[in-house]
Amino acid sequence: MTGSAVPQTVIYKTIDDVQIPLDVYSPVNRKHAPVLLWFHGGGLLQGRRDKVPAHFLDAMTKHHFIFISADYRLAPQVGVAEIVDDVKDCIAFIRSPEGLSAALGSDAVDRSRLAVSGGSAGGYLAFFAGLYAEPKPQVIMPIYPITDPLGTFFVTPRPNPVGDNVQESTVAEYMDPKGPVMANNDPASTRSSSYFWMMQEGNLSRLLGITDQPGEAQDRWRIARQVRRHGLPPTFAVHGDADRFVGVEQCDEVVGVMAGEGVTFQYDRRHDVDHIFDMQKGVDMSAMYDFMMKHL
Repeated sequence: MTGSAVPQTVIYKTIDDVQIPLDVYSPVNRKHAPVLLWFHGGGLLQGRRDKVPAHFLDAMTKHHFIFISADYRLAPQVGVAEIVDDVKDCIAFIRSPEGLSAALGSDAVDRSRLAVSGGSAGGYLAFFAGLYAEPKPQVIMPIYPITDPLGTFFVTPRPNPVGDNVQESTVAEYMDPKGPVMANNDPASTRSSSYFWMMQEGNLSRLLGITDQPGEAQDRWRIARQVRRHGLPPTFAVHGDADRFVGVEQCDEVVGVMAGEGVTFQYDRRHDVDHIFDMQKGVDMSAMYDFMMKHL
């Protein structure tokens, strides 16, 4: 018997009339279960919570944790600081007896046991959870993460790796900082081309509001520069060395710092593997879940 693949949607935050939802997937035996929180990718510019790789739900059934996929506000209508506020508020909701426990039942959740994961930009948010959430999650698991919008990969204009270049007019209404704030987007909308356009322009740091900040403040959003200051919980990082959408050097840099700082970590650096490889059916992520259960 498997857990539920039909999620329960809960609003974890409302700000300026924008409701921000999360989806809760539950194992069959939901009693004092730990929680794995996952954030979707899309450069913090696009995406939605329902694009969940199947391995998470398979692992939920095997290891009996509650799986949560959460939305967050999208840039450039908000900056990275506001998005990280959403991450911290989502974690606070999960940990609060008035939050997730109230929605699922008081005995469903072990609020003291939390893992945070995410893919691409979601991996960036998982790192922020490990740096800035208090108390820290027990474990974080960034998958092909963005780690530095000011790094070479994201300040160097690059052609669309999978098709024709995106015209600015295609995404202009969504890349207007004064446009309406959104916490997700319809996959059929042209907002779904925002990441390709950003790569062409090499302007992620501007869209996230980072380049508008003084240099020292910019460092807050560069993961490797914050590990020594804030520390990280046990971390399992995954990245492929053939990634065309987030250069593997982004993760390599942070792993090097973690090693120097004595962080407990494991690095699954996969050879000849591209971005979003874990969307493939049957992909083996068992080492990540073994690490997670060891440290939860």
